[in-house]
Formats: sequence, C-alpha cells, structure tokens
Amino acid sequence: MNRLRIRLNDGKRFVCWAALAAVFVVLAGGANALAITTYKVLCVPNAGISPECTSGAGRAHIQDAVYDASAGDVILVGPGYYNETVYVDVDNLSIFGWQAGNDARTRQCDPSEESIVDASPNASLYGGGAGAAFFVEASYDVIDGFTIQGGTTGDFASGIYVDGDDGSYNSNRLVNNIIQNNAIGIDLYYYPYDTLIEYNLFNTNNTGTVNDVPSTYYAYPAYGPGYGIVGYGPYYGTTITENAFEGNLAAAIFLYYAYDTEITKNTSKNDGSFVALYYGYYTFVDHNQGRDFGAKGSLPWYTGYSFDAAIDLIYYNEYIQINDNDLEKGKKNGIAFSNLEGTDYVCEYCEASNNTVKQFADNGIVAEKGDTLYYSVISGNDVEDNGNDGIFIEYGSYNYYNSLFDNKALNNQKNDCEDNTAPYGTFTAETYNTWFNNIGSMSLPNGLCTARGWRH
Repeated sequence: MNRLRIRLNDGKRFVCWAALAAVFVVLAGGANALAITTYKVLCVPNAGISPECTSGAGRAHIQDAVYDASAGDVILVGPGYYNETVYVDVDNLSIFGWQAGNDARTRQCDPSEESIVDASPNASLYGGGAGAAFFVEASYDVIDGFTIQGGTTGDFASGIYVDGDDGSYNSNRLVNNIIQNNAIGIDLYYYPYDTLIEYNLFNTNNTGTVNDVPSTYYAYPAYGPGYGIVGYGPYYGTTITENAFEGNLAAAIFLYYAYDTEITKNTSKNDGSFVALYYGYYTFVDHNQGRDFGAKGSLPWYTGYSFDAAIDLIYYNEYIQINDNDLEKGKKNGIAFSNLEGTDYVCEYCEASNNTVKQFADNGIVAEKGDTLYYSVISGNDVEDNGNDGIFIEYGSYNYYNSLFDNKALNNQKNDCEDNTAPYGTFTAETYNTWFNNIGSMSLPNGLCTARGWRH
C-alpha cells in the first residue's frame, strides 16, 4: 500500500500542501487519479491561508468547499471551530486540516492550532451528515489533520462515517486526526475496501447513541457508544496501524466480517477491550501494545453483554493471526475465544503466538466452554501473573485438535496450564489437544506444562 508521510512546519504548511496536492491525489486515487491534470485548491476560510487558493467567494463552511469541489481537488481548512456536519460525495478529494501531516498521537493539542469539526447537537447539520462530523460516501479521499468531535446523535453518530452501501469501494485515507467524544470514532459500513487508518488518536468515544443498526444483533452487532473504530465488512487490504486508543469503554476496535484486514502497531490504554472480531477471515492482529483494559469501566457491546477479553474472538472466525502483542492488566481475560451468549464455532485454523499476556483478573489465554477453538495453534506466549489460569482450554465438544507448545506460563493463581477436555481424549494427558514443551509449575491434568519445559 502506497503511503506518503510528511512533516510540515506551521509557517509553510499550506504553501507546501498546494505543491504536494497532486501527489496526495495520486496516492489517494491510485491509477484513477493519474489521468487528472488540473485541480482546484479550495480554502476555508478563503482569505489568508495560501496564495494557491482558488479565487472566488469566501467559504465559511467546509461543506461549501465540498459542494464546489470536483474529483482531484484539494480543500485546505484553516485553524478554527467548524460546527457542522460535512457530507462528502466527491471521489479523489483531499481535505486537509491545519495539522495535516502531523501525527495526532504526539502533537500538542492547542485548540488555536486545530481545525475542529464539531457535529454536536447544536450543529445545524449543515451538510446533512445525520450526526457524523464527516459522512463519506465516496472513494479515494483523504481526511488529514483535524480534531473531530461531537458525533453523538442521529442515525450515524460518529466522528467519520464511511458508507459503502452505494456500491463504491470507499478506499480512503483517514490519517493524523484527533477523534474524540463521539459515540463511535470511525464507523466503516458495508465493505470498505483498501482503507488506511493511521496516526490517529481515538479518545473517549463514549457519548450518545447510534441508530443505524438493524433490529437484530446478528446482522450488525455493534450499537455504540464506546468504540474507537467499528467496521462492517472491512475488506481486502484495510489497514489499521499506528493509532492510539484511550478510554473507549466498549472496545478500541470492533470488526464484523473483517476479511484480509491488518491491525498492527497500535496502542490501547484504558479501553474496555482492544480488538473484538465477529465473523473474521484472514485477519491479522499483530505487534500491538495495550494495558489497563476496563480500568475506567466498560460499556456493553450488545444489551447485557460486554467483551470479556483484551482481544476477544466471538463467533465464526477463521484463519485469524494474533501474534507478537503485548497485553498487560485487565478486568477480565487477556485473549479469549469466547462463548458470549452461547455462540459456537468461534475460531478455526487460528493462531495466537509470541504474545505477552500478564496481570489479567481472570485467564491469560482461554478457549471458553463450548465449540470455541479447533485446529488452532497457541505457541510461544509469555503468560504470567493472571488471576485464574495462564492457558485454559475449557470443556467443549469441539475444543479439539489444537496444538499448544513452547509457551511460558508462570505464577498464575490457579493453574498455569489447564485442559478440561480430559479424560476421554487420545492426546496429551488424555485430552483432545497436543501440549508440548510448555513451561509452568501447575498443570491440570498433570503433564500439560512442566517446570523444566519438556513433555511428550
């Protein structure tokens, strides 16, 4: 995936953006943008931002600039407070806030230096965004360098709502934004394709309600509020990388039917959960760091149900990779193949390897009771100081044919290694799973892990 990382000083930011605008358009639109030879630079407000601004009447609202824009154009938004919702239906459009190119995770949040888009209830819904600060119904767009807040009411209450229901690919770049105090930070709806979400700060998106979900949780089980990112069908090449999540009390990320999606190099602090997957396929969760899950409380993912792990796999996932994550301290489990509200077939051909999972109140890694985990691998994990078991395979008619090896499970309060599929299996210690070369002092039944770390 092509990406451009820029760092621009304040004094030259918009002049540089005008010079780089064509480059951004190509990166956003790929081959579709190469045919574009001319473009407008539209500014909000019009005066004094950049000498490259297209002449004409001043634009008080971001929506005015979008209305005047065509494919390939660039909108530059100066510092200020924009109490509006913005409807974006123009392809190959780049919308740059005053902090474009500056990593939202590390920049100083000086409101006078931010382009703040606020969709709070007193907004006029100027762009018809129905509660979202940005409602995007287009492809190959860039939204870069804003503070985005107040998406708490309406059918699509969120900071950025990306709607693919019109059949568009919605291959967009959502980067360098502070996304805070919405019901949902970013809501990706209906198979967004090849989307990049990078260098954003998702902070305390816990306020309000979301009304766009069907009446049955089976169809789209994420009501909000409490999410940094929600996705319905993020598809082929969607990447969520190098973002910071803090204080989102349902989960930092919840994805329904994620296919070929990568979640990597993010941080999570005080979120209810980090990642929850429902109907995931070929999705990778790797090299993330998180701590203090549930420390600020939690919000339900569905009426009566809250996620029960930092990384929580809920229903019918296949070929999921959970590798090289560092997870510490949480009110429930570290990594769970869950049996929330009695669902079966939670994960098949999955892998959880080389993770550090420490100081969770319940289990470090658990396959819960039911048909939750089979033909999968748990290997090379460091699982220590958890309140119940280190690694726990509960009884289930299909918690079978898993391989657990090279794990270090130490100082867990109950057992370091436990497998309740015994005593009728034909594998290690009469279980239905193979345990090999695991280090741990407490094992049920005996032989799953040993202090010396070797066992047939």
